[in-house]
Order: sequence, then C-alpha cells, then structure tokens
Amino acid sequence: MKAVRHRSLVLACALAAGGCALFDRGATASENEARVTRIVRDVKLLPSQEKPQPAELNDKVSAGTGVRTGLASRSELTFVDLTIERLGASTVFSFNRAGRKVRLEGGSMLLRIPKDSGGATMSTGAVTVGITGTTVILESTRAGRNKLTVLEGGARVSLNKYKDESVYVRGGQMEDVPPGARHLPPPMDVDLANLMENNPLITDFDPLPSRGLILATASRPVQPQGAPGGLAIIPNLIGIGLGPGGVGGFHPGNSSNNGRRNTNGPRGNNGRTGQTGPRKTGDPGTQKKTTGRGTPQTKGGNPKNQPAGTGTRKKKDPASQDVR
Repeated sequence: MKAVRHRSLVLACALAAGGCALFDRGATASENEARVTRIVRDVKLLPSQEKPQPAELNDKVSAGTGVRTGLASRSELTFVDLTIERLGASTVFSFNRAGRKVRLEGGSMLLRIPKDSGGATMSTGAVTVGITGTTVILESTRAGRNKLTVLEGGARVSLNKYKDESVYVRGGQMEDVPPGARHLPPPMDVDLANLMENNPLITDFDPLPSRGLILATASRPVQPQGAPGGLAIIPNLIGIGLGPGGVGGFHPGNSSNNGRRNTNGPRGNNGRTGQTGPRKTGDPGTQKKTTGRGTPQTKGGNPKNQPAGTGTRKKKDPASQDVR
C-alpha cells in the first residue's frame, strides 16, 4: 500500500513538473524578453554559446539571443509593451534593452516602437538608425547596401564611419545607402500603399497596431514624379522580391540613382533638346551655297535655288537636324 502511494506521489510530482515546464514556455515574457508570436518555415534561436535550436510559438527570447531565419522564412517577436520586431527571409539579428537596441547582421526586419515609449537604435555594419515612436523597415545586404523605409513617424540615419554624416527620414520616405558610402543621398518619397499591399513583412502577418498611422501617412500628398524625393515604388532587397524581379520597381522618371536627379532633358540625349546649330540671318529658303559645308536646305531636305551641276551634295550634319 505504501509502495502504491509512493508511486502515485512520484507520478503526481512528475505531472506537476511537466505542467510547470509547459506553462513556463507559454508564460508571458518579462519586460526585457520577447515572445515568438509568428513562425513561417525555418526559424532558429541562437542562444549565446549554445547550439542553435528551432523556435516554437510562445518561446521566450532573452536579450543577447540571436534569431535566424532561412530562405522564404519569416518570424515575429512581440514585447510586453507591444514593441514588435518582424524578420524577413535570410535574416540574422539580436537585441538588447527590451528590443530597444537592435543589431541586424543581414537581411530585413520591421521594427515598431509605440509612441511615447522611449527611443530605439538599429545598427548594421555600415549605418545606425535612431528612432522614437515609429515604424520602420531596415534592410542590409552582404554587399554593404542598406535601405531604411519609414512607414510612419521619423528616423535619423548616420554612417558608422562618418558619424557627422546623417540625414532625417520622415514617414513615407526611404534612405538608400550604397556600399562604401561616404555621403548620404537625400531621402526619396515612396509609394506606401504599394508597400502595404506587397511587402511580406506586412502581408504575411496580422495588422500592425500602427496601421492607422501608416495609412494616414500614405494618404499624404507627395511631390510630383521627377522632383527631388519623387514618388517611387520600391523593390525589396532581401527575400521575396529580391533584385530586378522584386515587387514593383523604381518609378520611371524619378530620382532613383541614390538620390541624384535625372539629368536627361525632355528629349533625352544628356539634356539636349534638339536645338539646331547657328544659322545666318535671312530666309534659309533663299540662301545659296557659298562654301562646301552648311548647304542650306529646305524642310524636305533638298537644296533650293542651287545651280544644277554645282558642288557636291553633302550629308546633313546631325548637330543641325531638327527634332520633329
């Protein structure tokens, strides 16, 4: 009888311990921890000095623990104060200070910081981003290109090697930093409506708490296309939409070359508008050939009032052709 009672006690303790362990995994994370709230395909946690382990929903992620996503994979971490960090495909990142200090080793991530909850910093190998109560997407490639898109609020981007070089990026703008940049180009306005419909960091997750602010920013009038900071539909650098086959593309005619304006004129040809070369005064139709060059011609291209059999008909100088 005592043996049966002893076995029952041991089983009860084991069940209680298992229940406690299960509850601990799904327990609410502390202020400095995040909880895994979304997993798409291959997501691994990278504890310090331990082997990577597959992430599971409701796993608690402590400061200093890295997170890595595989190809076509995504994940989301949520903090107690509703700070949200979403990771795109092929991304490696870690955080400290309750998600307010983020290190992006490569890939793409969305960071949402609630209003009036303090600031945060995001860093890559080339740039540092300071934000306060905003929603942004930061992308970084192995080649060294970095792109920040501000969905609402504002952020300041600075170069790690040239800290005096910084630029403020407001909601509805992006800053595209080329590899090895010494200077930052001006920000560009982007098509937020297109981004909200196509970017997997938006479409593959539940609506953001800041969605209303983002839509309000998207409805704000933007500068005409072709103006500095003109409207652009931006492709994703990482994961789905990588490269020229990505979502959308830079809008024709806008400043898509790292913030530099398009210098082509209305008729192309490096800004030339097809102006003709210098002409002598008087009626061109009545002028006669006086030298071997510059034979006056009519609109149809035939010499006028030129004596038969005199001179040799020359090809028209391209510099003197009218653009029709």
